[in-house]
Amino acid sequence: MIKLSTSDLCCGMYVSALDRSWIGTPFLFQSFLIKTEKQIQQLQKYCRTVEIDEDKSDPSIADKIFLYKCKAANAPDEAIVDIKQFEAKMAVARQVYENTETSLHNVLNDFRLNKKNSPVELKACVHGVIDGVMHNPNALALLSNLKSKQQDTARHSLNVCILSLLFGRHLGLNEQQLSDLGYAALLHDMGEIKVSQAILDKHNRKLTPEEKKEMEMHTQYGEEILLNTPDIPSIAIKVARSHHERVNGKGYPDGLIGNEIDSFSRLISIVDVYEIVTNHPGAKVQISCSDALKSIYMMRGSFFDAELVEEFIKCLGIYPIGSVVELNSGEIAIVIGTKQEKSSLPTLMVVKNKKGMFCDPQVVNLEQFKFSISTRSLKLSITKVVDPDSVGIDLSDYIIREAGMSMGR
Repeated sequence: MIKLSTSDLCCGMYVSALDRSWIGTPFLFQSFLIKTEKQIQQLQKYCRTVEIDEDKSDPSIADKIFLYKCKAANAPDEAIVDIKQFEAKMAVARQVYENTETSLHNVLNDFRLNKKNSPVELKACVHGVIDGVMHNPNALALLSNLKSKQQDTARHSLNVCILSLLFGRHLGLNEQQLSDLGYAALLHDMGEIKVSQAILDKHNRKLTPEEKKEMEMHTQYGEEILLNTPDIPSIAIKVARSHHERVNGKGYPDGLIGNEIDSFSRLISIVDVYEIVTNHPGAKVQISCSDALKSIYMMRGSFFDAELVEEFIKCLGIYPIGSVVELNSGEIAIVIGTKQEKSSLPTLMVVKNKKGMFCDPQVVNLEQFKFSISTRSLKLSITKVVDPDSVGIDLSDYIIREAGMSMGR
């Protein structure tokens, strides 16, 4: 006997037991041979797992059943992670995210109304995110990658802050440097509060020359605002002015070249573009995380610091958190965790079975998911990154629904 998820069933398997009483199900017999897809659909409707009698199953699928049996017998326990653990981490990260976003909205509104800002609230924003990144990095990274239909300066700045702190952590920055980086990332677009909403709503698309010039002024507006704000690290003021500078001298407002641009501005400029092209609903082109990294890599040495680009790619990994991938089993999964030293073996949440049907989510650690049949070593692995739309997955809606979250999207 072998216990299988109903998402793995196929015609020819002999069902000998359900994970519930037969009473109340549409099945006439307490054991039967699966002959039709309709029977599989009924089993999936009423059960999560069933027991399969391999001896009574169709001999033509013996190899398939044997594969499942070896997989179940040899996969280490730590390969399958309790979905509840994932949900619990997401709930904690969500609280950090939502609290910080609310506080940042308050801070930006105070600046907009020329009201005195609370240094305590601003510091709480920064250090709340730092603490979250240190203790729950994968969950916060996943939240920062959830696309929003109504992206604004606060949410964009928060996402840039999370990703910048993850990057800073990867680079080995100390506590004070991370604090400065957090302020700089969170406040980098502060000057947008002085740009008209009509221009901001265009998201850099079809701006007139006058509107483009006004949009570019947000860097100088940001510097001016922060210069007149107490308790702001000087590096945050520099970044507000310089995060659109490019190492080839073709950025703005000063046309700085190479190392004339401070290191935090060079760092945040990479993260800023990555966040916009992967998340922002108003971006000219919205692309996958992997494609975004490829594009940024192509611009290393011209737009972006080459060494920092390479480190950013190492930080996010081959399969950045939030990527949707296809496995060699035919299943579809979302990348929900990575390790720098094991970037090709991320932690996944499998959401579709090999038949393309949504299934009960299962969190799998690819680093641990190995098993053997005879002398041949088999491993669950990623075959390719896929476009979420092509497989019917809305990443934001799916993660929010599965983690029981409500983020006002």
